[in-house]
Amino acid sequence: MDATTLGELRPDDPTRIGRYRIEAKIGEGGMGAVYLGRDPDGRAVAVKVVRAELAGDRTFLARFHDEAANAQRVASFCTAQVLEHGEDLGLAYMVTEYIDGPSLLQHVSAKGALSPGMLHGVAVGVAAALVAIHSAGLVHRDLKPSNVLLSISGPRVIDFGIARALDMASSHTRTGQVVGTPGWIAPEQITTQEVTPAVDVFAWGCLVAYAASGRNPFGQGSFQIMAARAVHADPEVGDLPPSLSGLVRAALRKDPAQRPTARDLLLALVGGSGEAAVTTELGEAWTSPPPAGPVASPAGPPAPAAGGPSAPFPGGPGATFQDVPARRPEPEPRTEPVYERRTDPPTMRELPEHPVARRGASRRTVLAASAAAGLLVTGIAGAVYLVGRPSGGARNAGAAAAALPTSPMFVRIDTAPGWPKTCNADIGVYRPGDPSAKTLVRGPSCDILPERSPDGRRVAFTRMDDRSADAWTMNADGSGARKVTGIVRGTRVAWSPDGTRLAYMGVKDGVRQIFSLPLGGGPATQLTTDDSVKDDPMWSAKGKLVFWSKRDSDVEQLYTMDADRPGGAWTRLTRDGERAVDPEWSPDGSKIAYVRGPATASDIWVMNADGSGAHALTSGTDRDMDPAWSPDGRWLAYVRGDVADPVIHAVRADGSADRVLTPQGAVIGHPNWS
Repeated sequence: MDATTLGELRPDDPTRIGRYRIEAKIGEGGMGAVYLGRDPDGRAVAVKVVRAELAGDRTFLARFHDEAANAQRVASFCTAQVLEHGEDLGLAYMVTEYIDGPSLLQHVSAKGALSPGMLHGVAVGVAAALVAIHSAGLVHRDLKPSNVLLSISGPRVIDFGIARALDMASSHTRTGQVVGTPGWIAPEQITTQEVTPAVDVFAWGCLVAYAASGRNPFGQGSFQIMAARAVHADPEVGDLPPSLSGLVRAALRKDPAQRPTARDLLLALVGGSGEAAVTTELGEAWTSPPPAGPVASPAGPPAPAAGGPSAPFPGGPGATFQDVPARRPEPEPRTEPVYERRTDPPTMRELPEHPVARRGASRRTVLAASAAAGLLVTGIAGAVYLVGRPSGGARNAGAAAAALPTSPMFVRIDTAPGWPKTCNADIGVYRPGDPSAKTLVRGPSCDILPERSPDGRRVAFTRMDDRSADAWTMNADGSGARKVTGIVRGTRVAWSPDGTRLAYMGVKDGVRQIFSLPLGGGPATQLTTDDSVKDDPMWSAKGKLVFWSKRDSDVEQLYTMDADRPGGAWTRLTRDGERAVDPEWSPDGSKIAYVRGPATASDIWVMNADGSGAHALTSGTDRDMDPAWSPDGRWLAYVRGDVADPVIHAVRADGSADRVLTPQGAVIGHPNWS
């Protein structure tokens, strides 16, 4: 490789990471830098080093290593192999196989559509890569021409396996959550349905059609236009060879359940003779492409040849789109600053208001060496960051996305480790962005689960000792604390819509039941009478109680009942057999956020008040719990991680802009926005 294509090391660049000698810098972006390194045997590798600030974020770091470990399980044929990951010199890093060759985007932009032989080779090689990725339990989520390298040994798919690590980064260190790029994103990602391997199959269809014609099957345009076409319009696939036409059209079906799997694609492409035939097929079809020549930048004059020291990435913020004639090679779509629109599925929605990060230098070696680490370098991929999750209530088109509320939240402040086996906690208040939480009331042992009153003037909470628990109330400033009634240990209380009553868990004849108690004096009213296990009552603004019970299932399911009709009928909301707990009404009583899944790996879900429209708001392998709505209903706070070391996050009600709120060094939990 010509040394002029690489950047010289600066004084602040490392010269060694782990067992790898660093020789040159390949690229740099918002999440870190990629270096050309050598292992002890002299083999060239790409070393991705995460920026120091991110390496200090324990939640990001845990996800980074989890996803890197997952990526290591992917078979290397037709992908860039992840070799190692670790920490050294206080920095987190990942090492990938070094692959030299232009990307499919660069080649088509410079040379035009692929020859039939090369086209078939790309179709086979990318399908084989997807089989390997999906077999490891991963979904690429951002397959596109810049993530396919045309190496001498055939096409290689890069940038898989660690995209979800970005979900854990603090808001000031990342641009968003990576799940797709306009023109290659599947309809279900736009209409906020479940993300499955079928999204990669859809992207495969787009990619093959692009390689055959030099244009995206949904044309060009802004994100809004591209998204609308992906959801509603038929693709224009051009004159594909008969061996590919039917497969591409099947891959581009709107319904993910009707698309073939990656394995189906591969077997069809190699004539049903099995995956062992892939090598033969590639050998017959593949000719190593010449290095990409000068690429015309859409925003200016032709750029230097790929691999040149000053070659910029095509595209950038503020670009507009024009449709181009068929067969004209076109660069990957660029995006302009766009804004979020909240609508209910299946309509399209736009992105958060901040412009997409500017792309960095477009060197062939940057694309080649980024491998599975490239998604961390935000300037390399130039992707649009979209969270494929359901949206919240409707807003006017083009309105700015809801800003993170700065109103304080009531929290549990751990004063000593040990929760939940031993509890040493006070009730406090924390305002997002502040360096620490402020203690409001110090109990003798354990104060937990704060719940604000509807008018925000008071707070109810649970106070526990070694044997019993009581419901307490206090003013929002911590004054006037008083005991209200005895309750079941570890349970929470809930305010009535008018703030005159509390719902709580008590015991009657040895069975947990839901009660309500007037705060102005008077006897408690027993609301439930059955013998099932139940907990987590929460009162809505419309007078409904939501709670979980095991009455009709082996696992917790959610129910509602009319709080003014003691002993009345229940309405079951969840029926999918998955554990559902910790329900929280939205401020207007139209939606319920809840925790779904096993206790060790649960997610936050949201559904309508009648149980319809249930969808995931968060995802991953970590434990997400304790959802709490912001006063305006546009954001939710929740807790991620081990219960002994919680980290409070906030996420928009449409699933976008997830960010960490917990200040450095604090141990706070049980958020309740005031």
